Amino acid sequence: MGRLFPLKFQSLPIFALLSALFLSFNFCPDLWAAQDAIVTEDQAVIYADEQMSAPVGFVRKGKKIKVGDISRNRAQVYPIIVSGKIAYIRVIDVSTAKETVDSKVLVAERFQKGANRDEEASNFAVSIFNFSSQIMMDKQNDVLKDKDPVNWFGASVRGGVKANDKWDFDMILTFMNAKAEKEVFRAVEFGFGGAARIYDKSRFKVRALGQVMAIPFASYALAEEFRVIGYGFTAGGGLSMAFRLGKNFGLEGFGGVYYTKLAGFRTPDPYQDIAPSFIGTRLGIGLNYVF
Repeated sequence: MGRLFPLKFQSLPIFALLSALFLSFNFCPDLWAAQDAIVTEDQAVIYADEQMSAPVGFVRKGKKIKVGDISRNRAQVYPIIVSGKIAYIRVIDVSTAKETVDSKVLVAERFQKGANRDEEASNFAVSIFNFSSQIMMDKQNDVLKDKDPVNWFGASVRGGVKANDKWDFDMILTFMNAKAEKEVFRAVEFGFGGAARIYDKSRFKVRALGQVMAIPFASYALAEEFRVIGYGFTAGGGLSMAFRLGKNFGLEGFGGVYYTKLAGFRTPDPYQDIAPSFIGTRLGIGLNYVF
């Protein structure tokens, strides 16, 4: 009997060690194998659980990380070590040398994600706007004088393409008209613009934009006395906001500070030739179409 107790006492740690090894190999395989991955999403979310119900942070695009060799939750997430704890990152947000995507749901999600990006590659907008400006000129032909307010009303057509994940390239065509007592100004603008997306979600976007436009045609008229032709340019910048109402259509609003210079007006005697400038704010609203 004295020999049986030592034998049982010595077998206990061996059994516990074998059990621990068995559980480790069967329930924690991600601790034994890892692979390199590169984050492909702008901000890949890190989750505390496999079901992706508790986000705890994010990793920026281009970051090289270590993820588990075996994916979880129907191949939707990879395990990742964060501050000594196991967390999870979506498979579609990273690229690995060995990608094993067995989930049909995940394959469809990858396809849809790419399709959505392609849909947003180009956009088209039609808007109306008000240009509330102050005129600057050193000569006058009627009651309109230097630093008087001049309100323009216009319409614009804009076409845009997505240059990359942060920048858009725009082409703009506008027509605007202003009347101050008997004096009337008209201008056609055509030019280009760049826009940085500072907030970019699937249904709501905010862009910081800058535009430079030539004015190949402008006119200046005084009642029935004369109407002369000129030219000019416009430069300005501000913010635009777009809210998608459906798959393709949405609302767009914009506002900013603009400077317009007109020149080339040759008025008949006894009137003065003028080359006015206008500076002020433009506010507009319209419809956009994404395709």
